[in-house]
Order: sequence, then C-alpha cells, then structure tokens
Amino acid sequence: MRETFVLINCDLGKEQQIVKSLQKLQNVKEVQATHGVYDIVAKIETKTEKELNETIRTNILGLRPVQSVLALQTE
Repeated sequence: MRETFVLINCDLGKEQQIVKSLQKLQNVKEVQATHGVYDIVAKIETKTEKELNETIRTNILGLRPVQSVLALQTE
C-alpha cells in the first residue's frame, strides 16, 4: 500500500468545501484544513502508481477551487 500526503492550495474561503469533497473519495484516509503555506493536507493510500496519479490528477485537481498540489510519497 502506498501512503502519500498531498498538500493542497485552493481559492480563499473554499477550504471546507474541498475538505468535504475529499472525505468522500475512496483513497483519502484523512484530511484536515490547515493554516500556512498550504490550505489542506490529505493522506491518501493507493495500491499502484496509476491509482495514485488518477486520484491526484482527476479527483483532487479536478475540484474547481483547487489551485495546486504537492504530493509527498512515503517509502
């Protein structure tokens, strides 16, 4: 199982909307709004690199208020 932490920047005031959307995604195991450089941090667990890419590119970046992401993959 791959564990990845995704740091997310979004439009101002849209943090809770994105948190709620992320909580509905199958591969997202934890999600929290934060203060600082990034607005949200999400913990994702996937079985393959392809599944990880699909989760980030389609499901997370596909959310309109999301501006950018930074993925930190653990070993």
